[in-house]
Amino acid sequence: MVFLRKKLVNGKPYWYIVESARVDGKVKTIFQVYLGSAEKILEMKRQCESLPYDKLRSFDYGKLAALLHVNEELGFIDIVNKHTDKKLIDGLSVGEYLLLDVIGKSHGVLSENGIEEWFKKSPLAFMWKFPHKLNCQNFLNQMNYVDLDTMKKIEDDLCRVLVGKGFTPSIMFVDESNWFTYANNYDDESELLHKGYNKKHRKDKNQICVSLAVNEDNIPFIHETYPGNVHDSEEFSGIVDKIINRLTELNICSEDLVLVFDKGNNSKDNIEKVTSKMSFVGSAKTNQAEELLDVPLSKYECLYKNSKGNKIFGYRTKHQFYGAEYTTVITYNEGTYKLQKSTYETNKSRIIDSLEDLQRRLESSKGKERNRSSVEREVAGIILKKYNSVIKYEIIDALEGKKKPQLKFWIDEENEKKCEKTFGKNVLFTDKQKWQTKKIVKTYNSKNLVEDDFKLLNDHLLVPVGPVYHHKDENIRVHVFLAMAGLLFYRYLAWETKMYGFSLKKLIEKLSEIKIAVVQEKESKKSKIIVEEMDTKQASLFSFLNMEKYLPY
Repeated sequence: MVFLRKKLVNGKPYWYIVESARVDGKVKTIFQVYLGSAEKILEMKRQCESLPYDKLRSFDYGKLAALLHVNEELGFIDIVNKHTDKKLIDGLSVGEYLLLDVIGKSHGVLSENGIEEWFKKSPLAFMWKFPHKLNCQNFLNQMNYVDLDTMKKIEDDLCRVLVGKGFTPSIMFVDESNWFTYANNYDDESELLHKGYNKKHRKDKNQICVSLAVNEDNIPFIHETYPGNVHDSEEFSGIVDKIINRLTELNICSEDLVLVFDKGNNSKDNIEKVTSKMSFVGSAKTNQAEELLDVPLSKYECLYKNSKGNKIFGYRTKHQFYGAEYTTVITYNEGTYKLQKSTYETNKSRIIDSLEDLQRRLESSKGKERNRSSVEREVAGIILKKYNSVIKYEIIDALEGKKKPQLKFWIDEENEKKCEKTFGKNVLFTDKQKWQTKKIVKTYNSKNLVEDDFKLLNDHLLVPVGPVYHHKDENIRVHVFLAMAGLLFYRYLAWETKMYGFSLKKLIEKLSEIKIAVVQEKESKKSKIIVEEMDTKQASLFSFLNMEKYLPY
């Protein structure tokens, strides 16, 4: 039920449109829009009467037009069609299908099944005419034209366009992530679908892993989809090969490149492979340089303040890693120290409470019989893996006449002190001997560029990888490829509009508010399309990106 509601504020009446409904047997307000005072409502009515037209329907336009602009800038459709062997028929080309998939996903469509419904409600319905339906099978048919070799050729050409626009990489950041899937294939039916350590803690689901390399402008250059049970350090060698091969294709010397990666990719073979072809800045586990953690903070120098206003300190020295000596910097961030200390204390308190509760239950004669292995599993679920060296325990077999084993636990104070020494600190090492300490640290800390990209790849309203519903490896690879294409579109758009000073989130918000409307002229009764009111920044974006070009007529 929709009705008008009057509210008195400081004795003055203000009006709202309110919708109520019965929820769990009670009438609740589920929707409310502020209209204003009676005078404001009268003014709005007069303004509407003075307009030369009636609005019939409104459409989101800004984000759609911006993505169409980037498509033309990069030549995405033409590049895809160049490398896919499809007969010329009436309707959409493979490139247009894939672009439509990218645009649909960026508007919150989570699977190919929903694209047709979204398409009918978008301005594209005025702009693209074709005789066939946009059903899931048609999208899958187009995906079949894009195999691994085709994806490589498409990405090579897109990178050539980027290099031609000045995006020659001198630094590249590498990271990995994973997504669980709803595909229940047995391991022997799929190369990609396997169970592994999942970042969403969905150990019950098969997953896929993805590695990503971006340049210093946060433009994605290379990605790799790999099996869900492969450790990051095993995959790292493959992404290094792909980087070298792509740079060779682009006539860029790999020796001029600096690769940035975290400790999860470290191994003797990986470090040797990287240093044989390029330079690097990486991080090491703190237990690989324990003696350096004892250096007093008074010997650290203040390097710079980060974006959060925290001072970043560094202590520079030389240290051996993986059989070779490297320039090493121990960094310290007081803000990170306080956060890690607080997190540790919170987790420690929670773990001890849970262990004490388990202790009480085991000492009680009530409840069912427990064996040693079941208690082991419960304790393992309580103590976080990274605290295994700090919180120790012992399980004592059940005494005669008792049906439950007993639990003892304690804090290893020496290991706790070692753990606390690591708070706020990071161990960096590099073969860039001549770089200043500040540059080494800033370069490594810029690794959050690729970490931020993985956050975008989890955003359902931008370029989501998950949830993954595909069951076939070839379709999963194309699905990830399209998510990466969407990421490239957004990052290129952010670079192109950087003079506006918007974060990517704010840029997308501004674009999403640009709308067009189908209106009917009051006198002639003819319909036409107009752009709705924009603020000055939106109007500037509209002009700068030449968005008028894509208006349907």
